[in-house]
Formats: sequence, structure tokens, C-alpha cells
Amino acid sequence: MWNASAGQWQPAPGETGNASYVFISQTSIVIPGSVHQFGTPNLIVNCYDTETPPHLVEPDNVQIDPTTFNVTIGFAIAQSGYCVVNGAGTPGGGTGGGSITPVGGDLSGNTAAATVVGIQNRPVASTAPANGQTLVWNAASSSWAPGATVGGAVSSVFGRVGAVVGQSGDYNFGQIGGTVGSGQAPLSGDLAGSTTAATVTGLQSRPVANTPPVNGQALVWNSASSVWAPATVSGGGGAVSSVFGRTGAVTAQTGDYNFGQINGLVGSAQLPGAGGDISGSLTAATVTGIQSRAVSNAAPANGQALVWSASGNNWAPATVSGGGGAVSSVFGRTGAVTAQSGDYSFGQISGSLALGQMPAGTIANSTTGNAATATALAAAPSGCSTGQFATGIAANGNAYCGTPSGGGGGGATMATQLGDLAATLTSSTVLTIGANCSTATPCNVRFGTQVYQFTTNATATLGGGTGTAYIYLTSSGSIVVGHNLTVSCSAGCTAQAGITAFPLNVVPIATWAAQSGAWAAGNDQRAFLSTKLLAPGTGISISESVGQSTITVDNGIIPIYLMNTATLAFPSIPNGACATDLSMTVTGANPGDAVAPGWPALPAGILGTMLVSSINTVSVRLCNFSGSGTQPPSATYRATIVRNY
Repeated sequence: MWNASAGQWQPAPGETGNASYVFISQTSIVIPGSVHQFGTPNLIVNCYDTETPPHLVEPDNVQIDPTTFNVTIGFAIAQSGYCVVNGAGTPGGGTGGGSITPVGGDLSGNTAAATVVGIQNRPVASTAPANGQTLVWNAASSSWAPGATVGGAVSSVFGRVGAVVGQSGDYNFGQIGGTVGSGQAPLSGDLAGSTTAATVTGLQSRPVANTPPVNGQALVWNSASSVWAPATVSGGGGAVSSVFGRTGAVTAQTGDYNFGQINGLVGSAQLPGAGGDISGSLTAATVTGIQSRAVSNAAPANGQALVWSASGNNWAPATVSGGGGAVSSVFGRTGAVTAQSGDYSFGQISGSLALGQMPAGTIANSTTGNAATATALAAAPSGCSTGQFATGIAANGNAYCGTPSGGGGGGATMATQLGDLAATLTSSTVLTIGANCSTATPCNVRFGTQVYQFTTNATATLGGGTGTAYIYLTSSGSIVVGHNLTVSCSAGCTAQAGITAFPLNVVPIATWAAQSGAWAAGNDQRAFLSTKLLAPGTGISISESVGQSTITVDNGIIPIYLMNTATLAFPSIPNGACATDLSMTVTGANPGDAVAPGWPALPAGILGTMLVSSINTVSVRLCNFSGSGTQPPSATYRATIVRNY
């Protein structure tokens, strides 16, 4: 300050007290002189982080306006913490961020008037530069000094600046003078010498002998020396130009020879070993089975036939019962005889016609004269398992099998008589689901209030395997064929692998067993009526209304937890005072609810309270009893409400 009595400028006496200012994630902070009110530019500024205990953070620059005394503090990287301004600085001798401090290293002078005297600890000459000169390293004086750049400075290389490295395309051959030297293109592998005098010493990494050839010789592989060498091709006909009309690396193909062109006999060693239903070798084969079923090696007697023995589980010689010997033909046919129309007449068939043997159609009632329709007549045809009953007849005559329910006698369930979404056999590998579903007669399925309508059928085709298919409807209205087989579905259904039981929350339609790649018997799983029992647990109550189950939680037993967090930044709080309340949103909170506060780390002497000040709002209040003014840091506060009503 100016000393009028001494007629000179001299340092002002140190001011007492200090002022603290908080900052959060900032690279610059300005503390106005009107705020710190020290009335002097001779200030000390120290900054600290938010750690406990706090650590000193050195600003990258501190500027104090000599007129307004505004303090501007800068950081290269955003910082959080607080800065303290003290009015006790002296020019040139202080250590605080606001004093005029001597500098060193590549700088001379002080922070108020620094001069760069070096770069990376290499001195810079003080010689005044002339126009156009650059800073050039002077080896004689071991310093950077002004000097003329020979040829001018290069501004870029190939359009690139910085540390330029070679790239493809920097030059083309037209821009490169001279010729390629032999040392620049070395030869190896099947070549020797140089590019201007190359010698082929191998073919495909196999060496070539340097023996001089004579007229008519060819390059022939010599196994003894493992080299290609000149030699006369045997046979006198010259080299072979093609084999089977093919050139190059000729390999065997089907049709190169026929058996008429091959001399001699097939050697037993050339034949594969016998297996399956035969044993030994193909030149001395013994039949030990038929269709993978064993054949006994017992010697047959005259007139015996090969008969299946259940006890021996094999085909064995035996006398055919009846005394007539083996059957030579059936209906005049031999081989694999199958049924044909006309094999029998009704006069040759004993017994009576069963209902299940009657075809669908119109039958005259001999008693009343009325016409009746025979459709899906219950029967027990082959294909159904023991204890099952026919529940329907497909158009191709195959039976749809069902298992009786309840304990009151046998018979198919009434649900099996419905046509909706029935699964029937179309062939040994095809199931048809919902054959009767059409626009005129849709098949409807209800999930709660949602009704799904099916107007076309779907098919499930068996590709192979032995196992079980589970046919069901999902709550999204999809027909699914779950399986552990190989199954494909047409449009209208989905094949789902890895299913070994009906999943939860589905409507079962049927299960169908498969054996060795063919559909076997099925079980109808459709039910006209069903229910699901619900039992209340602790704190859970169930009520029924219009076919709907309502599950309610008893909050007197199971409390409701309401919780939220918020980042709050309180201002500086004077000692013995409370800051203005800040609030956070807790949805569902009501005045009078008890609040369990979650406090951040608060400065010593700072106490707080939380309360529901209005619906959905929790107010946070901080009070200072530390003995001095305190700035709480910005932090995250949590409010939890536990409600038992």
C-alpha cells in the first residue's frame, strides 16, 4: 500500500481472519473482493479436497485483481473441495497461492513476472531473434538459440504432421529411381540365385536333380534319392498325356473300370468283415439272425420249419402244429401277404359285428325305420394300450385312444366326444390337431377373460425317435407340440424340443407316444371342467368375485417400504442456526409417517432431522452447533418409510 509519510509503496500489514468457499467439480472459482472483504490484494489462498482429514490441493493458477481484489482460482482438472482466503500475504515472500512466489527450473523471476529460460531443462539463449528465424539447437553453446532454417521448415509429410511414419501409398514405383538390387529381392524355397539369375531347384518343395537330361527323357520322381530327375518313361510310348480323359492329379472315380475289365478274384482280405445278421467273413458267411432277431444253430429235422421261440428269444427249427407242415401260400399269394378285398366273405366270418367295426355313415334302423348316423363309435381297436378306449375314429380309420377318468367304471370321458382341438392320426407319422376347426365351427379356448379362436387345423409330423409328445395351448394362444423326439409343425402350431411334461399355466390337449419313428397310442387330456385351488398364507388374503380370485396383502402383517435418495447441497450454516429446509420426493409418503433417515458423513456439530412435510415429500433440515459457521458438503441423503397400515 502507499505510505504517504514515507512517500513510498510498502507491504500492507497482514489482515486477520479467513473466509472459506466450497466448490464441486469445478475448474474455476471466483471469490469476489466484496465477499471476502479483506480490502487488499495481499492475500493467501489455500485449497483443500473433501477427504478426512482434508489434503491440500494446489491450484494451477491464482489471480488477484489489484483493483477489485477479486480472487480467481483455476484448476487444469475439475476438483471438489473448498478454498480458504487469508488476509496475511506479502509480495514475494509468502507460500500461499495468492502470494508472489519465486520460480525456478525452466523459469526465472517470480510468478508475477516469470521468464522462460529453458525447455525440458535445456537452456534458451537470450539472443534477440531476427524476422523469420526459428528456435534451433546450437550444439556449440548447448542451447536453443534463434537461427535460420536451411530450406525452410517442413510443414507436413504426405499431408501428415507430428511423428510421421511410412504408409502404403506414400510412393509408387514411378516415383522411385534406380533398380531393385539383387539383395533387395532374395530367393528361397524352390528357387536359388537372384531374380536376375534364378535357378529352379525344386517343385512343390520337392528337390529337382541337376543331372543333365538327354533327348526324350521326362522329369520322373526317383524314390531312391527322393528327387525329380531326368529318366526315360517306361513302355516306349512316351509320357502318358491323360488318364480316363483327365489330366493333372487324377484320382479314382466311379466308372473308371467295370468288373469285366478287372482280372482275377477279389481277395478275402479285400472284403469287409461280416456283421449284423451274419458272422465270419463274406467268403465264409454264416447267417446268425433275421431282421436283427437271432437264429438258433440247432440242427433241423426233416419237415421242420423255422419258428419263433419266445422262450429262447430266437428263430429255431420246430414242427409246425396242425400236421400240415408249413403254409406254402395264403389266398394263393406268397411272400409278405397283406389283406385284400375279397379274401373273406361275411359267410366265412364267425361271431357278430362290434359297434366299433361299423363305418361312419347312415344306418337304417330296422325297428323304427328312422335313419341314424354312426360317427366315432367307441371301440377297442388294436393300437390302444391296455385299459384304453377308442374316443374317436379318424377319416383314415385310425382310432383316437383315451384313458377313462374317475373310479366308476370304464369308458371314454365325455370330453373325448367333443371335436374341438382333438388330436387324431392322419398317418403313421402325422398327427392332425383340430381337424374339425373351421370358420363355420371354430374351436374356442378361454384363458380368464381372453378367448382364442382357432379356425384351421395344424399338423405335427414325426421325423424319428422314440418318446412322448405333449400337445397343449399356451396363455398367448399358441398350439405347442412339446417333445423329446424329432417333430416338425405346420403353420398354426410350434414344435418345442426338450419338453418331458406339461408346463405350468397351459391347457393340455393330448399326449402321444412314438415308437421307432412312428406314432403309437395317444391319451386325450382335454377336460370340459377344471379348477385351480388357491390357499392364503401369512399376511395374504383371497377373495372371490364373479369368477375372479383377488389376492390382497395385509399391510398390518407385511409392511410397505417406501424409499428414495437425493443429492442435496446446503449453503453455509452460521453457528447456532438451521439452514432452510431442502426436500426430496418419496412417492406414497403421507404427513405423519415416520421417517428412517440415511445420513451422509456430516461435519462435526451438524445435526439433522427428516419429516414428511406434505404428500410425497420429505423435508431435510440441518442445524449447526459446531461453534463456527460450517458449509456441509453436497451429498446423497436417503429417506425410508415403513408403513404398517
